[in-house]
Amino acid sequence: MRRANISETNLRLFLVLDALLSEMSVTRAAKKLHLTQPAVSHALKQLRALYKDELFVRSSDGLAPTPLAVSLAPMLRSGLNELERTLQNDAEFDPATSRRRFVLSTVDYPLLTGIAPLMKRFNTEAPNVDVRILPVGPDLHAKLVSGALDTVLAGGEIEQQMALDKTLMKTRFISEDFVCILRSGHPALRRKFDLDAYCEQPHLLVSTGGADTGYVDGVLGKLGKSRRVALTVPAFIGAPTIVSQSDLISTVPRAIGEFGRDRFGIVLRPMPLEMPRAEAYIWWHQRFQNEPGHRWWRRMLIEAFAPFNTPAEQTG
Repeated sequence: MRRANISETNLRLFLVLDALLSEMSVTRAAKKLHLTQPAVSHALKQLRALYKDELFVRSSDGLAPTPLAVSLAPMLRSGLNELERTLQNDAEFDPATSRRRFVLSTVDYPLLTGIAPLMKRFNTEAPNVDVRILPVGPDLHAKLVSGALDTVLAGGEIEQQMALDKTLMKTRFISEDFVCILRSGHPALRRKFDLDAYCEQPHLLVSTGGADTGYVDGVLGKLGKSRRVALTVPAFIGAPTIVSQSDLISTVPRAIGEFGRDRFGIVLRPMPLEMPRAEAYIWWHQRFQNEPGHRWWRRMLIEAFAPFNTPAEQTG
């Protein structure tokens, strides 16, 4: 059977396929590409013939990709990114005029801390640069390699997934101490808040990676101590929100504690045991290490999160 080759293929079809994979809707893909819906539907018909696969089937939410379409996505995005770079001449990257979009994957901690000042800075320095933030999920490495993701911002929850690949690079962007948060008027505040008082309370655990235990449990275990985790939540915002209305206590990075204190009136207490610092990293693929636009993007992230990247000796 004779196979198709790129010289005989309308390259615009790949833009349509990329838009459909991104939007999962003919209507939204048409809008994104400034095409009519019939034009996108016709292109999809051609793509189905080209790949000899349905590629997308109708679902209650719009379109659902077939396994083949899912497998094509990283290669397609990588190829289109490389083509775009040949046109952008990023050797002279100018944030003031650039219309580039950066895509990052992260948990909610950065959304509560450094992202707002970052976007405020963009208002004046990079008014047409866009940012898309996606949740942390599987295949982070493949998405960094393909260019579907520019950066990943996360801590220990992804360390195992990322650290084995020597083509990935990282730099620390968060380092701060842990604090304990309680609601104002919590019964534990009526006595000395020592290790025994800490262990006696029901705890709220933030587990962005889905683990049943956290750093605290490992430290307590070495001391022959334990605690009861009464509630586990997948996002940092859950800790101050729920603690402010319950008798649960939670151990969180200082910035999250201060966020809750300022908005919910919760109380911060020093940890009654020695803990490793809360640290997180910016991850990217080495092939983007020296690309000017990517270098600028990483510098913006590092500067936005500088207030949360404090050496231990400065925290007392």
